[in-house]
Amino acid sequence: MKSQSGQSQSTSAEPTKPKTTSQVGRLLRWTLPFLVSVLLLWWILSGMDLGIIRELLTVEVASTFVPLLLAFLAISLLIEAISLVWVVSYYHEFSSFLMAARIKAASYLLGLINYALGAGAVALLLHRRSHVPLGQAAGSVLLIGLFDMGSLLLLALAALGLREADGSSLNAGFTALAAVALFMGFAILRMPYPLGPLDRLRDLALFEAARTLPLPLLIRLGLLRVAFVASFIILTGGALQAFGVEIPPLPLIVGVCALLLISAIPMAAAGLGTGQVAFVAIFEGYGTPEVLLATSLTISFGMILCRALIGVAFAREFTAEAFRARREITE
Repeated sequence: MKSQSGQSQSTSAEPTKPKTTSQVGRLLRWTLPFLVSVLLLWWILSGMDLGIIRELLTVEVASTFVPLLLAFLAISLLIEAISLVWVVSYYHEFSSFLMAARIKAASYLLGLINYALGAGAVALLLHRRSHVPLGQAAGSVLLIGLFDMGSLLLLALAALGLREADGSSLNAGFTALAAVALFMGFAILRMPYPLGPLDRLRDLALFEAARTLPLPLLIRLGLLRVAFVASFIILTGGALQAFGVEIPPLPLIVGVCALLLISAIPMAAAGLGTGQVAFVAIFEGYGTPEVLLATSLTISFGMILCRALIGVAFAREFTAEAFRARREITE
């Protein structure tokens, strides 16, 4: 009897191990980006004169930067809403720009942790609110993200081609290779010929938008995403000018494109830390480290604060969907 009870206790205890491991893994996934941000910020701030940085944060700087930031937030949210409606409405009845803007706004909190979580939140809410199949919703969000990357690469290539090659923060050859790889991927997805074993991958719902949207719509979407990237370049240039840093347009375009590509790497919360290290390194020839760091921190914390407030205001979108999904499951 003892042996049977001992065996039953051991077997009942075994299933808890995977559960505990998954909980630890989930905790690490949520906390690691914040830890990386803290460590990188501590590292870069330890080599700076914090007194100079505090003196640079003046009312005059705020009076120039805050209107620019608010204009960027409004324009970027409008562009995001238009992009979502254009892509999703091709397959499903989805014409509400207000709903698209609310979905994007509700994703801001998760997007502050990393881009992938924010994109997943948009896909989920699209699926729930417009009844788009989840695979198609994720594919629509993926397509918009790929167009953002393509816009960054094309703008960087154009700027690199117009300016002198020396002192560039991006390597022209690597940038061209990345752009060619991205567009080759699109070409393969849209080929009207059978590709054998690749057809199973190509036919996934995740790639349906990239595979089937008409070319005129893709061109319009591409131009819209270029405008999205351009709005952030203008914001960065205005912030630098507010701190007295003048950077010519072409180096600014190349630098901001490099900065956005680096900040998109999902290793730090909202790109905080990685963005500051990259910002100081990319624009080091145009200002002192303290001025550049003050500019970068102003941009990052301004955007984080505003998007966090917007995310909190629209967090009930997630709450309502979570309760509805739970109710459907229990019923």
